Amino acid sequence: MKLKNILITGGCGYFGNSLIRKLIDKGYNVRCLDLLIYGRDSIKNLSNNNRFIFTQGDIRDEKKVNECLENIDAIVHLAAIVGDKPCEAAPEAAYDINFIGTKKLYQLALKKKIPKFIFASTCSNYGISGDTFANENSKLNPVSLYAESKIDCENYLETAAQSCTKAISLRFGTAYGISERTRFDLTVNSFSYEAYKYKKLTVFAENTWRPYIHVEDMSNIVVEMLEKKQIQNNFEKYNAGITKENFTKRQIVEKLIHLLPSLEVEFIPYDNDKRNYKVDFSKIEKFLNLKNEYTVIDGFKEILSALESKQLDDKSYLNFNLESLTKFFQKNSKKLIYK
Repeated sequence: MKLKNILITGGCGYFGNSLIRKLIDKGYNVRCLDLLIYGRDSIKNLSNNNRFIFTQGDIRDEKKVNECLENIDAIVHLAAIVGDKPCEAAPEAAYDINFIGTKKLYQLALKKKIPKFIFASTCSNYGISGDTFANENSKLNPVSLYAESKIDCENYLETAAQSCTKAISLRFGTAYGISERTRFDLTVNSFSYEAYKYKKLTVFAENTWRPYIHVEDMSNIVVEMLEKKQIQNNFEKYNAGITKENFTKRQIVEKLIHLLPSLEVEFIPYDNDKRNYKVDFSKIEKFLNLKNEYTVIDGFKEILSALESKQLDDKSYLNFNLESLTKFFQKNSKKLIYK
């Protein structure tokens, strides 16, 4: 069956708004369900697009979700409180949205026998793997509530998934790149801004590993997974990224210095963030014949160019850096508990 109508939860976020545009460009009809925690600016230029419908609402609201599921062929579930610090700032709301919301959404999808349910997970599930490449069968070692909530979702989906509503978990690497709601609490984006703004950079724990992926490559993965017909098992999990895009912080800083030779860098060996993982993406690379359009150095060039041209500015950074996100969730934690 050709999928035509897609529901994206959390579509107003950093990744979601890019995915919406990609799907519309490919001829899909897209419905977006979003609580609008961050506002609707990221989708305001889609308001007159006849392939797009927006609904403001909570994924824990059964009535609202059922309305959004009418005539839907697949769900891409992105809605969550994303990141370690925001989850720590509002732990009760974070777990309720991330886990209980996912569980309720899948149960309603199952009742309507929606063929495909794609869940956005994270490589943070691996926590600390050191120099060993983590694959989908590696031991999980979460060091944050955010990762714990994603693992609980995966465990639930693996148990609950049925052939009429197959569930796919995509463990994405660390995102970077520009979208209509660019985040600056992410390493490549944050390093780009600080290097451009201050001409110097402080880097903690420079030898820790992460896999990096551009938001457009994330969108490509979701589109290809939607279009892939041969999903054999009721539940499948994939590390979602490109194996060659694993780098230490020092390695990505070296790429940035190549673009900004006068950049001053101070390396500090310790960090409160204990995560350190390299990830093997060979399963999804083989399954989708996957290749990336962007590399980390492309991401640096993109952000630096946008800052130079004023496409991004100080306001963009202040709205979405880690400190401002944490304060936002501390202030609004009680409001996010669904009654």
